[in-house]
Amino acid sequence: MIMVKRQNHAAGERFASRRAMSILVALIVVSTLIMLASVGLKISSDEADVTSYDLYSMQSYYSAESGLMHAAAALNADNQLEGKIRGTLEVSLEEKSPGDERGYSFYEAEIKLDRSKETGTIISTGEYMGVKRRLAAEIKTLSPLKLKKARELYD
Repeated sequence: MIMVKRQNHAAGERFASRRAMSILVALIVVSTLIMLASVGLKISSDEADVTSYDLYSMQSYYSAESGLMHAAAALNADNQLEGKIRGTLEVSLEEKSPGDERGYSFYEAEIKLDRSKETGTIISTGEYMGVKRRLAAEIKTLSPLKLKKARELYD
């Protein structure tokens, strides 16, 4: 009978050892899955940030372009005009609450003239949600107003 007890005791130890090993493997698998899920969430969060920045950058560009056109129209009406022109554009959003800062973009255009040559430049900066873009257009002639194609300025 003592032998039987030893065999049962040894079999019980093997069963407990297997059970402990199974729990350990299950914990490793679960922690690996949690880690992979965390990495996936981080990547998708980063992608959303990049997409938002691209949209903000595009809106800033359009604001700068609007400032350039506003300055050109003002200069066309008065070819003696020099200085800065500022403006605000309303951004169309599907869901907008009162006071929502995403609803507006801004521009500032500066007109610099060289009267001796009847030329100059217009530099316009557009801003939306903290993202800025700058455009510059050279003035070929003041009267009639002719501009070269605008180019983007990088700091």
